[in-house]
Amino acid sequence: MRCTDKLVIAPGWESLLRAQQWDRVRSFFEITPGAAVTRSGSTEVRRLTVGEGPNRRILFLKKYWVNRPAQLWRGLFRGTFFGRSKVRREYENLARLRRWGLDAPPPVAYGEERCARWLLRSLLLSEGVPDPRPLDLFIRDDLPALPPAQQRHRRRELILRLADYTRRLHDHRFVHHDYFWRNIILTGQSLDHFHLIDAHKGRCWRPWEANRCRAKDLAALDAPAPRFFRRTERLRFFLAYSGHARLTVADKQLIRGVLGQAGPLRGPQLQRVRDAGLSRT
Repeated sequence: MRCTDKLVIAPGWESLLRAQQWDRVRSFFEITPGAAVTRSGSTEVRRLTVGEGPNRRILFLKKYWVNRPAQLWRGLFRGTFFGRSKVRREYENLARLRRWGLDAPPPVAYGEERCARWLLRSLLLSEGVPDPRPLDLFIRDDLPALPPAQQRHRRRELILRLADYTRRLHDHRFVHHDYFWRNIILTGQSLDHFHLIDAHKGRCWRPWEANRCRAKDLAALDAPAPRFFRRTERLRFFLAYSGHARLTVADKQLIRGVLGQAGPLRGPQLQRVRDAGLSRT
């Protein structure tokens, strides 16, 4: 059975990976450096530290492998045999977001190990965000701890900045498909940058999909929002996102689509926010 080992490295990272002897997909699976962040039956995320002093870099390694034949069939048309793999899609999407001037972790490399064209093992390596703080933890824990006057200022700043980032994302006709709070990473408590992660489902929508795709991302943001933000704040976000002083007929139609998609997500996403941090400790 013919097997291939493909590792694609972003420009500028070749010497660093070569120094760590990470020159093949199998090298990432034979050696398990760093601390495990999350792990399930067929996936693992590890935090790696390479270099020293000013050359020290924090990297995150996502690894995927096949445990059962059923996994291959489920992903038949999603990269395990036909089409681009999950790691390749995320690598290319992160690079695309950065080309557009949007914040995202720099992609370092992706790798695929295939036998008879079937994808058996794959990996994505990306650079870590400095002092990472997921947006769900910032909203749940950091905002309520601020003095009232400062909290009001920070809430308004968050709403306006996040609306601007989302609008710029959608101006490129890009839908993330998992635009939940946990996939938006801040640097510390700064609101200067929103780093978008877990972008393997993202794509550019076709013209006739615009409203549905915009509603999908906005619904993911809005799902847990009623627990943490007032209706007037949610409206302020939408007006800032749309760039309108008042709601138009098209805006109201989009909002109906958002609320329709957000409804079934509210319970699960609110629970995810409540549990946030437990799986990251």
